[in-house]
Amino acid sequence: MVDAFADAHLHNAGAQSALFYGREQMPHPNSTSHPYLEEEKYASGRLSYNRIIYPEAMLRLDLNRDELVILSPDFRNIVLTPEKVDYVELHGKHIIYFQRNNLPGSPATGYYCLLHSGKNKVLKKQTALWMENSRSAREFHYVHSTRIFLYNDSAYHRIRNKRGVLRVLHPHKSELKQYISENRIKFRRDPEKFVTLTVKEYEKLSGQ
Repeated sequence: MVDAFADAHLHNAGAQSALFYGREQMPHPNSTSHPYLEEEKYASGRLSYNRIIYPEAMLRLDLNRDELVILSPDFRNIVLTPEKVDYVELHGKHIIYFQRNNLPGSPATGYYCLLHSGKNKVLKKQTALWMENSRSAREFHYVHSTRIFLYNDSAYHRIRNKRGVLRVLHPHKSELKQYISENRIKFRRDPEKFVTLTVKEYEKLSGQ
């Protein structure tokens, strides 16, 4: 039951109150780490939800369950309906809810960081898997991983290395090799920067 203090907060929330009556997030099992994007604590983000913009929503993205969670004024952890999430800007990242389509190589439905949007798109998928610690069967932790996808010429391609980027952007392969060398960008050092900058240069070369 919502007490008088929380009820007053909900009243003051006004139009935002529609955000706070969804499903509550189930607690995670005990572990030595957390499954959230950047940090476990809530952070202020800019949320576009059902075409309404909320400039300062308290949010966190659960990478294990693929859930965007908002903190309600009465301190409940509410899972937002993903199909209503237009985008969210959180921890300096632009996040969208991508729905799998019929194009070749389409990634699975879920939350993705949109690294570049144009004729070509670059998407980053982050996940956190719950794993048993090798030293103790009673302790668990989350292992974080990242996958990058490049949309080009009506198909999606998972990018694993420099060669994969150049194979997709083959019409300007030689020019891109020169650009990469001159700017000293390394895939292993920063994959998302490498892919994003290379795609931008490709678009310049192809007049997109």
